[in-house]
Amino acid sequence: MDKTFLDFHADDFAVSISSSRDIVSLGEKGAVDSISIIPNMSSFDSSVSLFKTFPPEIKRSIHLNFMEGKSCLDRTLVPDLVNENCCFKVSWGSLLLAGLNPAKRKRIKKQLSAEIAAQVEKCIAASLVDPLTLRLDSHQHTHMIPLVQDALFDAVDSLEKSGRKVVFIRNTEDPLSLYFHSRRTLRGFSFSNMLKCIILNCFSLSLKRRLRERGLPAGYLCGVFYSGHMDADRLEAVLPLFEKLAVKENRRVEVLFHPGRVSREEITPEFIKPGFVQFHLSKNRHIEFNSVCKLSGVSI
Repeated sequence: MDKTFLDFHADDFAVSISSSRDIVSLGEKGAVDSISIIPNMSSFDSSVSLFKTFPPEIKRSIHLNFMEGKSCLDRTLVPDLVNENCCFKVSWGSLLLAGLNPAKRKRIKKQLSAEIAAQVEKCIAASLVDPLTLRLDSHQHTHMIPLVQDALFDAVDSLEKSGRKVVFIRNTEDPLSLYFHSRRTLRGFSFSNMLKCIILNCFSLSLKRRLRERGLPAGYLCGVFYSGHMDADRLEAVLPLFEKLAVKENRRVEVLFHPGRVSREEITPEFIKPGFVQFHLSKNRHIEFNSVCKLSGVSI
């Protein structure tokens, strides 16, 4: 497969030590082009030690996280975001609604912006990322929510004033039309994933404008419509369509996998949302690990 315009990406490094080991294994095999690092889970420090053997040419993004784990800031600085144990209590829906509430919007945006900067600085302090080539995305694509998007760009402005430089922010735009090309690309159709695509693609309109105003790339993403089911058979059918579109528009495609497996023993109280726990423990993570190996042409 010609990967000139394709970027095979592994999300959720440091969500658990087992997940981190799987992603390091893929990096060492040359199966992935980039990864995302979660800064705020308890396995962060132990995962950092695994980078001793990680290929330096693989791009590293910071996976901003407000859905699970604890805040990097003291809870007194982010009281609307966390509970009494400093674990994040917000959800996609609550952040979406907060953006419509004038009484909450300004306050929560300020807290989000400060927490984003703290998560970025934590990764810089651990020498995981280059402060002059920062790449940002988020757990569950929360940075696409209008309120969080505003907080993100406030944080970016603040970081750049202190000498940091952001060169990439994920644009979660997963073009639906490509999946309706054939029965093979539509196999395993999920209405909920299609709805996610529609919502995220709408929010992408404002993000693309902001990225272009800053001279940052606005690529595509493959991984929402097939979320949780990125098996090689469907991807072999749809990726040539993505590649054709990418060449035409000169936009790269981030092919998003969650190939890091999490064991039941690693589910601690910081994993507070039952739906996310199911996602972390899903057997599909093993399937996605095998898929990225197959598509990259490396042995498992």
